[in-house]
Amino acid sequence: MIKAPDVTLLYVIVAFVAVYAIAKRYLFLPLSAILNERQREEREAARLHAEGVTSLEAAVSRAERALALARGEALKAREDLRAQGRAHLEARLAEARRAAEEAVKRATTEIKGETRRSAAELPDRSRSLARLLAEKILGRKIAA
Repeated sequence: MIKAPDVTLLYVIVAFVAVYAIAKRYLFLPLSAILNERQREEREAARLHAEGVTSLEAAVSRAERALALARGEALKAREDLRAQGRAHLEARLAEARRAAEEAVKRATTEIKGETRRSAAELPDRSRSLARLLAEKILGRKIAA
């Protein structure tokens, strides 16, 4: 008995080629396109991220320079205000010293005047006091 050759291998090869062609057209090519697009978007996102980081670093650097400049100006303004305050304080102290010296001079002049007046009155007052004391001790009026 003669048997026909086994063609199942041929059917499997034909089915494989047909499935491969269909899978390539409807699965592998669209999936490959999706993956390629995803890689392209990933590269673009990485580029944008790098640009954003660079831009952020530049903005931070500019802000730090501006802050340092503002800090320097503030320190200068503070020192100027301190110098003005010191000058004002010195002027007020000098004015207070002059006023105090003037008050001391007036008081000294007044005390000297009182001293002279008292020195001039002292002999007369001591005589009248001595007479009064003698009258009290003696108990009678004394003639001058």
